[in-house]
Amino acid sequence: MVAYIFISLFVIIASYLLGNLNVSIIISTILRRDIRKEGSGNPGTMNMFRTFGIKWGLITLVCDALRGTLAGLMGWFFICNPTNLAQMYCFGPDKFGLVVAGVVVVLGHIFPIIYKFKGGKGVAVSVGISFLVQPIVAFIAFVIAVIFFLTVKIGSITSFIAIGIPLVYAGVDAIVNGRVAEGVIVIVIYAIVLLAHHENFVRIFTGKERKIELFKKKANIVQTKDNQNEQP
Repeated sequence: MVAYIFISLFVIIASYLLGNLNVSIIISTILRRDIRKEGSGNPGTMNMFRTFGIKWGLITLVCDALRGTLAGLMGWFFICNPTNLAQMYCFGPDKFGLVVAGVVVVLGHIFPIIYKFKGGKGVAVSVGISFLVQPIVAFIAFVIAVIFFLTVKIGSITSFIAIGIPLVYAGVDAIVNGRVAEGVIVIVIYAIVLLAHHENFVRIFTGKERKIELFKKKANIVQTKDNQNEQP
């Protein structure tokens, strides 16, 4: 049990620090621009799409998703439900450790200590977690989200679809099958991301949420922060 506690603490700390590695900030710094001073000012995937274009937006999306996946894999392998220690050191049916590491890496992305607790909104990282907990459902949800975005062009709602369908499904499935703690934590991940988008909700309900045109020739049109879609 002592070894389990120390390993769990290590994975939790590693997952949080992994969440701190904001890819959009790193890339924009390399490109000699600060994403936090561009577009919406939010250091996240959608702002990278808007400000730096599709190539860098896709790179950010993939790297952020991989951070979520890596943290989830660490948790899945090293942590298990304390009532079933036999599930340690394997990628078994118990995904308790996966979702624990998942919620921590999301919190690390949204509240990074190295950036004074001002980070993104956790969507891209959650995508990586979604593909671990429910890969088939996550893939279907991602396709639906892409189609929705290309037609409706509202980034925030697209994000809710992309991670909401697989995470809620995984949470309900886990609870129904008796893995209550796992199910609750999965749903908490989604709730945290939704709370990080509280400003977007205000704009959606007031009709002020603006559409995003990724394929304009001038992708980095300067807009005021209040009128921008802030995305993770």
